[in-house]
Amino acid sequence: MARRLSWKASALALALLAVSLAGGSAVGPASAQGRGPSDDVRASASLDVASSAIPTVALPLVTDSARADTTMGPSSDKAVATATATSNCAGCSGTATTLQTVFVAKGGSAVADNIATAWSSCANCSSSAVSVQIITGENAKAVNVNNRSLALNVACTSCTTTAAALQFVVIGGTDRSLSATTRSLIRQIEQDLGIKLAVNGKSHAAAQRDADDAAAKAKAAIAADTKAEVRSKADVDTGE
Repeated sequence: MARRLSWKASALALALLAVSLAGGSAVGPASAQGRGPSDDVRASASLDVASSAIPTVALPLVTDSARADTTMGPSSDKAVATATATSNCAGCSGTATTLQTVFVAKGGSAVADNIATAWSSCANCSSSAVSVQIITGENAKAVNVNNRSLALNVACTSCTTTAAALQFVVIGGTDRSLSATTRSLIRQIEQDLGIKLAVNGKSHAAAQRDADDAAAKAKAAIAADTKAEVRSKADVDTGE
């Protein structure tokens, strides 16, 4: 518990700095107005993929979704997936979702971080962040992966703040990346989870159940596609 509180204290300082630098009123380049997590979607092959939803008084309903399909070779650095949602205006709602699939080529190392962060400082508002990272490969020189979620309420009234990080590691038993059908299914699972977590009054236990259910569905789809053992982690945090 002390370690968790220390992590939250450090993250709170970073979150306050980020909002201060952003001015608290401008929408960042990765944000967009919309009604669902799929309204603003960017696809890439980057090892570093991020979504960011920052609503404002002018744009009170903001969603952002990013996804990346990439390969890690012997000379690759680290794969990093992040989803960040920040609300600091009354009645605002921000939802960020990220999905990264990483194939570790022969001779490469599976080194990856997956982070979901939600932060609220307002009244009757919500922030929801979901980051999903999937790592596959026939073998890897090393496996070093981290999965973390963080949700913070700061001077908040009637806020719903939820973050979920889901990570799946499939190293061994497969020499190919996920099929397009499986990736599409997992995208839908990820987006559905983002919508569920944004529901007002969601408790930590309820959010954990939603995340565990989503992780189980995704894990089953990955296992059926790769015919390999899947290690999964579902880390959930709320602003309670």
